[in-house]
Amino acid sequence: MRNASNMKERAVLALLSFLGTYGVCYLLELTGSRYPDYSVLTVFLAGGIYILLKRIPRDRGRRRFLYGAAASYILSLFLILGYQLDRYGMTDCGVKGKGLILLRALCLSMALLPFGDMLFGLIERIPVGVEKAVKPWKPGKVFGVTFGMVFLLWIPVWMAYYPIVMSYDFHRQVNEAYKGWIWFNSYQPLIHTWLIWLFLQIGGALGSNEVGMGLFSLFQMLVVSASMGYACAAIYKMTQRKWAVALTVSFYGIFPFCSVSAMVGTKDAIFSALFLTFTILLAERNLYHEERKWVMEIPMVATAVMMMLFRYNALYAVAAFGVLSLVFAKGKEKLRIFLLCALMAVGGKAAQEGIQHGLGTEIRGSSVEKYSILIQQFARVGYFHEEDMEPEIYGLVDKYVSAESWPDHMPALADASRAGVSFASVWEPDMGQVVKDWFQVGLKYPNEYIDAFLCVTGGYWFPDDRTYCEMQGWGGEERKGAIFTNNSSSSDTYEGIQHISKFPWLEERLEDIVSNNAFYQWPVISLLFKPAAYTLSLVLATVALLYRKQKKQAYICLFPLVYFGTMLLGPTVQFRYVVPIMVTVPVLAALACVSERDGSSDAGAGSRGRKKPAGTEVPTAASGAAPET
Repeated sequence: MRNASNMKERAVLALLSFLGTYGVCYLLELTGSRYPDYSVLTVFLAGGIYILLKRIPRDRGRRRFLYGAAASYILSLFLILGYQLDRYGMTDCGVKGKGLILLRALCLSMALLPFGDMLFGLIERIPVGVEKAVKPWKPGKVFGVTFGMVFLLWIPVWMAYYPIVMSYDFHRQVNEAYKGWIWFNSYQPLIHTWLIWLFLQIGGALGSNEVGMGLFSLFQMLVVSASMGYACAAIYKMTQRKWAVALTVSFYGIFPFCSVSAMVGTKDAIFSALFLTFTILLAERNLYHEERKWVMEIPMVATAVMMMLFRYNALYAVAAFGVLSLVFAKGKEKLRIFLLCALMAVGGKAAQEGIQHGLGTEIRGSSVEKYSILIQQFARVGYFHEEDMEPEIYGLVDKYVSAESWPDHMPALADASRAGVSFASVWEPDMGQVVKDWFQVGLKYPNEYIDAFLCVTGGYWFPDDRTYCEMQGWGGEERKGAIFTNNSSSSDTYEGIQHISKFPWLEERLEDIVSNNAFYQWPVISLLFKPAAYTLSLVLATVALLYRKQKKQAYICLFPLVYFGTMLLGPTVQFRYVVPIMVTVPVLAALACVSERDGSSDAGAGSRGRKKPAGTEVPTAASGAAPET
């Protein structure tokens, strides 16, 4: 009887190994690799998969298996969709094509399943309610030291890019600032344009625009590094591990995408600092101030209002977070957090309007950007089906995205298609009709709609995506790779600001990374330079907390997740959009170390000799036991 059971198990493992081998071979075919190419090498591949599958412990419980299987399948699906788009420019069409994608992802997930199981095995081993260090650091000291370290580590980078990186929309804002308040356009956050104006005035008083912008970049560095110091203090409070602080401050201070991003003269740097601070305040409120939540709610409201002033989609994220809290929060907390978010949203909107009127500008930017996905979907239909569309559908697509712009369609960037959009005269008057017509076209061309969304958002979910750092060129004189460092600030009425590097050697090294994409050649650590590494880490951190039944901690991740949802509706994937999530992920990862007992008076206390509340028990490395299902 036992032999029969063993034979059955071996047969199942052999079948799963075969399916896994097919999935890997199909993926390699998509990448253009010649091997294993269904050759004799597949025998060794199948044998390796068989051994790994056999090593999955049978006594770990259903919960770990299901989580590992789900993670493996989702990653497999992302890889197949991403590589199909990369190789063919589209995914398999029709019901049959989409069905094959799902089946092939299932096959590939068999090969990834052992690694998914290992991942959740590691998640189980993260300690909860860690003890205080023998000689614990004081929170204020952690903040001060790490804040100073990050700031000082950035000084050479500031010298390399002196006075400031003038890329993206900086040239528009600096010219508006030069002409005066009345010319400020709310398409870019007015408070940020005002800051540029302020430091231009300081530079003028000191006799140099370059000095003014150099001081502006130093101001940005102070704000961002202070928020990172706060993050390091929070991580130490949660983990009580000095190595965790050292690792985090090294990441913030040395990782090129952190330091160079802080030098870019757009709103993203300050917004990222506010986003990080707000998330930490939310964690402090929910985990350490149960009895006096208002202590954290006051700075939360102030931070949220400032955050919404620097990025308009933050308002939608806060509002959505409040609504979702009605579902995920408990008891009286539902209404309290909803009203708190309502206050934040109203305060943010009122502050935006107050600044608009206070500056005396009546120039309001278009809200067309929020419809980027719809624009791309119309444009993709026109690009691929201009010759075979029915007259009625042709008229609808041409109405919303002019046929003249269809040849300029760029799958990963909506800006090219927006040139053919008459938003004020066609879209804004009747959005209900727009949605109705959009739905009608989508019923006719569903695959183009799906692919349009996947192409625009690919950098967020496909780990091997390169469009985010190649879509507008890279390397050479363009300086438009992973982070744009091209300097543009002049116009017909303004002489501009000169880029005068004080540390050319370092600038060349950094440019090799951020403009020439040198990280392509770096095994393993190249993942750190990809947006998907941080967006997928955000999702994984949430799933890990849910897996460990740390629902209170997982709730903290809800706000970053909601904000990430607004990013999926944006015009493209650029690394600067991911910086807020990138700097917040270390804090979210540290939440796994916080036990239910780590509230108010017991903040940071150890768990030795204490009984953990139900639902928070997580096995230690020694026990190897699985959490209860």
